[in-house]
Amino acid sequence: MASLKTTFIVVTMALFPLSSFAAQQLTEEQAKELQSFKSITIRGAFYTDNDYVLAMSKAADKEGAVSFFITTTNISPSNDTLRIVYAKLYKADAPKAEEQTENLRKFEGVYEYPKSKAIRLEPFNIVRIRGYFPNEYDMNQAIAKEASAKGAYAFYIDSRSELGSNIQVAAYLFKKDAPERKLQPEDAIPYDSEAGQQALAKGGDAAMQVEKPGYYSPSAFNEKFYADKFNNKVKVIDQSTDKMKTSAATSIHESEVTKVAAEPQRVNRYTVTLSDGRKIQELNDATAAKMVAFDTIKFRGYYVTDQEISYQAGKRAIDAGAKYYHIARVAHDSNGPNITVFVDLYR
Repeated sequence: MASLKTTFIVVTMALFPLSSFAAQQLTEEQAKELQSFKSITIRGAFYTDNDYVLAMSKAADKEGAVSFFITTTNISPSNDTLRIVYAKLYKADAPKAEEQTENLRKFEGVYEYPKSKAIRLEPFNIVRIRGYFPNEYDMNQAIAKEASAKGAYAFYIDSRSELGSNIQVAAYLFKKDAPERKLQPEDAIPYDSEAGQQALAKGGDAAMQVEKPGYYSPSAFNEKFYADKFNNKVKVIDQSTDKMKTSAATSIHESEVTKVAAEPQRVNRYTVTLSDGRKIQELNDATAAKMVAFDTIKFRGYYVTDQEISYQAGKRAIDAGAKYYHIARVAHDSNGPNITVFVDLYR
């Protein structure tokens, strides 16, 4: 498999005016202060740093961003002009990178994190309770009481479901200095690929690299994974529903309850669809680096856009029996406009 070396770009230049409407490049210091709403990748023949900065600005414009920060570029060892550039995008009203605790609600001395903050942090425990909670405040109080007993600094209620007159709630607990969560980003290994099945068979951290229904997502926690990790069972709180009483008498026991199957969490990838309805997805560099190709093919021709290259690569990959493909390298002819495209194939 052809490999690309990774070069980290340290941006030291200040914002520069590309045009009255073009997305602006941020310095590293500026980017650290803001929350990105999306990450994108562009590929092309860029002869200077300014070329790919301008190209990224145009791409960011199309995504509705007003600014961007280039994080890394991949450079082909056989063609220094071919680069794959990664960047984070920011809206005009991008929130600060860290929320202020004074803006957070507090219950039983424990802060309630919003999803935007909680999803980026690794929980140290999970609380799952079932009981009668007539309103959201009572539910938050019950969760916060459990969180406080476990020494949590903050909690995040991830799911709630009605079970008759009761409500089952799952919440994640965080320390004040909680580490960044190891999210499964767009480089997740497809779960229906050979590499994905092998990683799932290994289990543990290897399995967490695999995209599979309801398992690990940058936009959702997985209750089963964390419940198993922390050996957590559902605590059932049998509360009195007598509204005349100012405090509920409780008796607590633990039991297992039926879990609702999670919806599939799939990474969106560029998809090539042929006229006969057959489809195939393109892997990015980071995902392909975790997998082993069963074959590499190449083709030559004159193609103007990335979409043309991807379509031709995908079409040939489907005919070769692949489930996924990755454009490993694009070589430009020394004489003439043609290019040779090298494509790795995956089952």
